[in-house]
Amino acid sequence: MDKVVLFIVEGATDKRALESIFKKIYRNKNVHFEFTHGDITSDETISKQNVENEIYKYVKSYMDMYNVRKSDFWQIVQIFDTDGTYVDDSRIVKGDTNEFFYTESEISCKKPEKIKQRNEHKRELMDYLLGLKEIKGIPYEGYYMSCNLDHALYGLLNLTDEEKKTYSGKFYAAFWEYPSLFLPFLERYVVNGVPNSFPASWRYIKEDGHSLERHTNLNLYFSNHPVL
Repeated sequence: MDKVVLFIVEGATDKRALESIFKKIYRNKNVHFEFTHGDITSDETISKQNVENEIYKYVKSYMDMYNVRKSDFWQIVQIFDTDGTYVDDSRIVKGDTNEFFYTESEISCKKPEKIKQRNEHKRELMDYLLGLKEIKGIPYEGYYMSCNLDHALYGLLNLTDEEKKTYSGKFYAAFWEYPSLFLPFLERYVVNGVPNSFPASWRYIKEDGHSLERHTNLNLYFSNHPVL
């Protein structure tokens, strides 16, 4: 059996948009996407003490479903939404909605303190995970979509669940027959000045307002792991 690459994303529409593209590009690997039903790095019940166990649940679920061993995994790859996590508090403002509302320069809601608390917690967990090389003995890497996957891939923010379904379907349809166009798409429309170095790409997204802007470093996955 080909080695398993387990990609972890936040939602079912994220999986729908990306999984078939990666499966076609990496035909020599057993690519599988799992979604976490939300952002585990924003979940207040998850901490540095238990976040690795939380991620490993998805590995264990795959092992049980397909009757494979831990040694059958090649790597875990987590794709984070940055969600403006690294912006200065001056970019967090009072708004008209209970939900967090994003622009490329600010985050707002009726209770801005909730955003500040979320950002502090999410930063702590993301920075912790980025310091890991493996989880339970399986190589681990993290990449980002900014401000989130919808923003990165479709150029849109604050989509409803129904809109996410619509756009993920359109994105899938646009690339599934021509997966070789996915990387050029990222490099032309989404990278937007992110340095072509994995450590530098993460330093960049943590600076100024970049974690609210349209960026990704997912393009570096392909250079770090070229198709054989």
